Amino acid sequence: MDWLEEKIEQIQVFLQEKSLLKALVCYLCIGMLGVGTMYWITRNICLAWIEVITKRYKDSTVILHSVGIWNWYDINSEEKLLLKIINFFYYYCLYIYTIICFCMVGKLFLEKKIKPAILAIAQALNYINMGDYSHEINWRSKDEIGILCKKVEEMRKALLKNKKDQWKQQEEQRKINAAFAHDIRTPLTVIRGYTEFLQKYVPQDKVTKEMLLEKLNTIHEQEERLLQFAKTMTTIQNIEKWELIGTWCYVSEVIGKLEIVIQGMEQNTKKKINLHIDLLEQKVFLDINLLLEVFENLLSNALRYAKNYILVKVMLNGKDFTIFVKDDGDGFSEKALRGGMEVYFTEEENSREHFGIGLSICKMLCENHGGTLTLQNSIEQGAITAATFVVGLWEG
Repeated sequence: MDWLEEKIEQIQVFLQEKSLLKALVCYLCIGMLGVGTMYWITRNICLAWIEVITKRYKDSTVILHSVGIWNWYDINSEEKLLLKIINFFYYYCLYIYTIICFCMVGKLFLEKKIKPAILAIAQALNYINMGDYSHEINWRSKDEIGILCKKVEEMRKALLKNKKDQWKQQEEQRKINAAFAHDIRTPLTVIRGYTEFLQKYVPQDKVTKEMLLEKLNTIHEQEERLLQFAKTMTTIQNIEKWELIGTWCYVSEVIGKLEIVIQGMEQNTKKKINLHIDLLEQKVFLDINLLLEVFENLLSNALRYAKNYILVKVMLNGKDFTIFVKDDGDGFSEKALRGGMEVYFTEEENSREHFGIGLSICKMLCENHGGTLTLQNSIEQGAITAATFVVGLWEG
């Protein structure tokens, strides 16, 4: 029995992996094999019964012909009914079994190949309609219905990712607004305090010209700081609205543009920038302007904190196009590793100017391109930033 159950399970798996047409043909072949077997058994049983009745009436006036009885003399009513039934099944059992086979095959095909997948899709769409994207479609087969389930599952995952991205963007926007509100409070407080001071003491001639100029300069500095905050907010909003414009280009073309950026930045520094390439020639689909924007930001940060040299390494692993930028500086602090990519990130000691804004922009751009930005410290010395972009690969 274990052997039979194992074989049945193997057949079910075999049929599950076939396309709908091939599976239907297999079901029909198995069904017709059963029809042929039942037809052969039924005919032989009918012939056996005919033979029994023939022997019982061999001395009578009953004339038997093959499986039919031409004269019904000396046969009682019960045996006449039995012979009619035998005669009917002998001639028509093939048609009866064929009809039964089609009905059973259709029901089995519907129950095994169609109905479970449709129910799985309907259930998943029902959850999605209610706003729940966490229920996976657990239907795996290689037929057309399985491909449809796979596509619906991909759609569910895409919707879930978009929903998570939306929640993440809302949370980031909340943090940005909170940070912006916190940072503008100080300059506004300073401006308000000095304005009230001047309004109170200038009319009383208690403020000297030098003191007045000093207060006005301080107010001007705080105004400039507010303008810088406003520009930063505008920049962040523009980055969030950045529309990807992808183009097909060879890896060598991308490397050439990176080299142009490196050569331009080397003109203003004595630090050495080395480019290491670890990939073969390949045609990729990406937004080159976005990639260059991220690279320029990362390279600028590295130049600010490097001591003597910077190493840039480019890799293509599957669809992940990654740019590593390593400097030989002091590396990231623990606080920077945890929150260095947050907007308006600063450190109370050794605060890095523009550090938080630059990396937060790079992070947003990488995510817009389907990738990520990571920070880490080198085992030897210095900081490493890795910007990854998901690119398309030319298969022609």
